Amino acid sequence: MAKHVREIEHFVATVGEPRQSVAEADPASTHRKKQRIDVEYFAFDPNGLSVADWKRLGLSEGQVRVIKNYEAKGGRFRKKEDLKKIYSLSDKDYMRLEPYIRIRSADSARNVDTLFESELRLSPQLSIELNATDSIELQLLPGIGPVYASRIIRFRDRLGGFHHISQLMDVYGMDTTRFKGLKEHVFIDSNHVEKIEINLADYERLRDHPFISPKLANAMVQYRKQHGPYQSLSDLLQIAIMDEGIFRKIVPYLMISDD
Repeated sequence: MAKHVREIEHFVATVGEPRQSVAEADPASTHRKKQRIDVEYFAFDPNGLSVADWKRLGLSEGQVRVIKNYEAKGGRFRKKEDLKKIYSLSDKDYMRLEPYIRIRSADSARNVDTLFESELRLSPQLSIELNATDSIELQLLPGIGPVYASRIIRFRDRLGGFHHISQLMDVYGMDTTRFKGLKEHVFIDSNHVEKIEINLADYERLRDHPFISPKLANAMVQYRKQHGPYQSLSDLLQIAIMDEGIFRKIVPYLMISDD
């Protein structure tokens, strides 16, 4: 009887105790979750690739350390398959990285653009209209993987469409080398650009455009309230904080209807 009472008392005492989660029971599981990062694919030469770029490709610190030790001892990757020499890389890692490996010759190693020139030769007829494409098609471009493709689409949608190819440089993380590698393979149809009717747009609509700051959006609305509807887009230059640089940047996205 006494044993039965002790069992009941133990049960009641433990009812309110928090249950240990799977992550708490398995610290390694928690560590694995913390280690998850977005993998970004891009054309690369493994020789001398930075630690940061290896991590962008989804490698762990331990895997990168083995690669760097290999290079420090004079090791060099002369062909794609040489990457298999790295014992810390699994076959799965090699298979997902292999399509993006571009080994430069010693003569061209001094020129970083050679990396992209070799990739361009793979698809010389590739031509993509940026305002009608999707993230899947964008990944056909040299140097563009899932992450950059997603960034380009998100930025395009916030803009209302690209007006000029150079606007790709406003995409987060875009650099001149990557841009040079793809610019000959894209074009713009400005008919797809979505424009804002400035005599109808409220503060929130204007503010949401990436080229219009909250301060400028408020100034545009206040000017319209004080002076009446805009008669021409050049009226925007009368706003005190509007300079010609900002004006040229936003005017392709603005309109005044005839109604």
